Amino acid sequence: RNELLLHLKTYNIYYEGQNLQLRHREEEGELVVEGLLNISWGLRRPIRLQMQDDNQRIRPPPSSSS
Repeated sequence: RNELLLHLKTYNIYYEGQNLQLRHREEEGELVVEGLLNISWGLRRPIRLQMQDDNQRIRPPPSSSS
């Protein structure tokens, strides 16, 4: 946890003054990190984020194409 918070601090210093900074808080004993995270690994398709196991998936909200 301390190592992650140190990395978050370094990340936020790098992106100081921009909208890419991350916030963190503790909720019911769990660390919650919020904010926009720009990840670039040279992939050609979107990354699907997963929570805890393969049965719970984070899905983007449906986009309105009207």
